[in-house]
Amino acid sequence: MALLTVDKLSKTYQATSKKAVKDISFAVDHGDIVAFLGPNGAGKTTTLKMILNLVSPDHGKVYFEGKETTNDNLLLLKNTGVLLEGSRNMFWSLSPLENFIYWGGQRGLSKAKAERSGLLLMKKFGLLDKKDTTITSLSRGMQQIVGICCAMIAQPKLLILDEPTLGLDLKSAQIVTNILQELSANGVGILITTHQLDFAQKVAQKILLINHGKLVFSDNVKESLARSNKQTLLELTLTRSLTLEEQEEISTYCNLTKKQMNCYQLEVKSQKALPQVFNLLGKLPVRQIQTKERNLEDVFEYYTEEG
Repeated sequence: MALLTVDKLSKTYQATSKKAVKDISFAVDHGDIVAFLGPNGAGKTTTLKMILNLVSPDHGKVYFEGKETTNDNLLLLKNTGVLLEGSRNMFWSLSPLENFIYWGGQRGLSKAKAERSGLLLMKKFGLLDKKDTTITSLSRGMQQIVGICCAMIAQPKLLILDEPTLGLDLKSAQIVTNILQELSANGVGILITTHQLDFAQKVAQKILLINHGKLVFSDNVKESLARSNKQTLLELTLTRSLTLEEQEEISTYCNLTKKQMNCYQLEVKSQKALPQVFNLLGKLPVRQIQTKERNLEDVFEYYTEEG
């Protein structure tokens, strides 16, 4: 049984008649790390808010461990840690320690256990000396870290993080990655939105890609990229642009894309055609040629580019 199931959620905002989300369905299992990606305005935040019952869907249902929580989300919230963009899961006039005590108490933790859990998380980030500083006096990155700690304070079954690495330096972002992988290994389901595709590729096992309110891609990250990289991909830089005749010759064996001035991407249609491809390239004024592996950024571009 999936930890979280989203079944055909849809939402139209009446004021603008904009259909923000269109029949979105997916699942997050125990131990999954799922990255929910898409351009600005694609419908990610609206989907998260419908899952958390902050926005009511027009259609569709949400289930937590098989029990419907669409209009009664108490079960889901009791077992879910949430970080919304802007670290809005904290009281800004309080210190991190005071926030841990309050939010831990809301989840049924004793004061001592909330303090212990929160301070252990702060120690992992090297921020113990900031435990009594008010949130407003902390840097943007430190505020984000405290927000993440608050989301994890009661060891939830499900973790929903909206842009968790926003404002973090490389060291803190790596600590977040390590913590998420540790939680995943212990069976916690994790749903993340992020614009940092390198972070998503590193940490997530599954990718959901939404565009114009529709789910346009859903797959295992490693398996998808492995399939994509079976075909040879070349980046070619010349001292001049290709002539139409040269483009037609290369297009016999490759899918040809002009990336910028005198720079082209060649996707070889068949590995058997490599000798012919390199024979053609040997006749050109090549400045640089290199093989390239597709990454998550290529998948994102492909599924979100207009047209």
